[in-house]
Amino acid sequence: EVEEGMRFFSENIVYRDFNYEEPLRNTVEVQKFIEDFSFPGIEFKPDRFDDGIFSTCFTWEVRLEGQDTAVKGMSFYELDPDTRLITYVRDIPESAIKPPPLGLLARKLRPDLGVFQGFAVGSRGL
Repeated sequence: EVEEGMRFFSENIVYRDFNYEEPLRNTVEVQKFIEDFSFPGIEFKPDRFDDGIFSTCFTWEVRLEGQDTAVKGMSFYELDPDTRLITYVRDIPESAIKPPPLGLLARKLRPDLGVFQGFAVGSRGL
């Protein structure tokens, strides 16, 4: 399964995950990263998607078998417009501290700051 998914990545992929200081910089490093997180009992569930053409953003959650809670996050993917292969990924998991300290402070100072609304698919006119 991992090998099948790897065909969508450019050889020059730059994959940034907030859990790591340095980005992954090629398909060999990205494949190892994906293989390390592909084990029995882990479930990756995409949630909401943006409707980008050469880039997109989506929210997700990861659940571990036997655990009541999930780790949530979001990812940004960018494609090469010529090859249509993925050239850049940024994964951002939610904070392990609940609620995140800066988020708590921001909500106290400006309660309306974190209110977001979705866009209808295709509404961006792209």
